[in-house]
Amino acid sequence: MSEAESLWYSGTWIDRVPQWVSITFFGLSFLGVWWFVAGMEFVSPVLLPGPGETFSELWDVTQNIFSGGHIAEALWITSQEVFWGFLAAAVSGFVLGVVVGETRLGQRAIMPYLVALNALPKVAFAPVFVAWFGFGVNSKIVMAMFIAFFPVIVDTAAGLASTDSDALMLFESMESSRWQTLRQLKLPSALPFIFAGLKTAAVFSVVGAVVGEYLGGGKGLGELIRLSAQTLRIDRVFAMIVYLGVIGILLFGVVAWTERKLLFWQESEIFEIQGTG
Repeated sequence: MSEAESLWYSGTWIDRVPQWVSITFFGLSFLGVWWFVAGMEFVSPVLLPGPGETFSELWDVTQNIFSGGHIAEALWITSQEVFWGFLAAAVSGFVLGVVVGETRLGQRAIMPYLVALNALPKVAFAPVFVAWFGFGVNSKIVMAMFIAFFPVIVDTAAGLASTDSDALMLFESMESSRWQTLRQLKLPSALPFIFAGLKTAAVFSVVGAVVGEYLGGGKGLGELIRLSAQTLRIDRVFAMIVYLGVIGILLFGVVAWTERKLLFWQESEIFEIQGTG
């Protein structure tokens, strides 16, 4: 194998490429393929508008948002549904994750029901939630929570179960209570798992809110996407999907930023304890 091939397979040269260059390259490649497929009309232009038409519509949508038009109102409604749905998923998922991870009742009796519930087609529950909670934002918040809370449960329980056995023995030898062990040892060590579940829930909450709007009416972006799709305004559908992605990225970014702050603080404290010891 030549030196060039060796560098290729080892990934050395790829590691030296700045991340922004890789992101830009793949983004431009995607746009090039999109432009080629749309320009050659392999798919009807009505069903697959080109990048030019889509970006033009994205600009119109952006102007509508910043001028306080009806899309701005829809964006605000969807953002609230996503935020409150994520918050409800985070709280309920964390509590149930602790119950499942810390109690025999949770592991043997509650977890099987949660797994069975997660295996059900969640989209089918949207009309049920609308019937229970009405056509307003409440049913969409519940739908967002319903889709997003299971990853938090699983990752919280997995994080608690991954606690170092030697550290557990140390706490037992110090006759620490179950609450002290959970608060001072298990929860801090489970933080990376918990935040992994929260980041997944941040994305799923967007999906849940849009599914609720799409199938259960409302005034959010999901409803506008449904109406645009019915009239074959696929360019507008793509434009509003971009803003849904922005909501998800912002929420994901807030969770990731919080994770860096908390885990940085945790690591700093560990180093201080080791230094004083």
